[in-house]
Amino acid sequence: MKRVVKKYWMLLQVAAIVSWVRLRLRGESLPAVLKRLDPAALSGETDSARFEDLVYYMDRWLQLFPYNAKGNCFPRSLALYWFATRSGYPVSFHCGVRKDGAGLDGHAWLTLDRQPFHEPGQHWQRFTVTYSFPSEQPVDREPGPPVRPRKGTTATI
Repeated sequence: MKRVVKKYWMLLQVAAIVSWVRLRLRGESLPAVLKRLDPAALSGETDSARFEDLVYYMDRWLQLFPYNAKGNCFPRSLALYWFATRSGYPVSFHCGVRKDGAGLDGHAWLTLDRQPFHEPGQHWQRFTVTYSFPSEQPVDREPGPPVRPRKGTTATI
């Protein structure tokens, strides 16, 4: 009985977050929604078995109630970002584009340590990243000296 309650509680959480993401995206920009989804600090301990269950219920929910005809990657990635960061996973959200015939095709996915995180297949590799959250900072370079305006000029920020 306890397992059944846990299952339905998890499904209810998935439904609530996916619905919240969909509603917010109608009136707010993607960066604004991501800032709302981003916790002040990572919380919780990573529990891979629980997270696998969340991913399963997320995918089932989006099969039953698809986001659009082209796919569910956008709300899936945003909702999984919410669950992952609250489960102790320091993931990054990415959007990308690729040329598809005469138009462009888009995709959204998560990474953990620059590797795909619960991403089905290798589909994400065909896309050029156009947006990441949190923004990726170069890690291979040492920071240079601060750039200061020349005397007699004003700096704009």
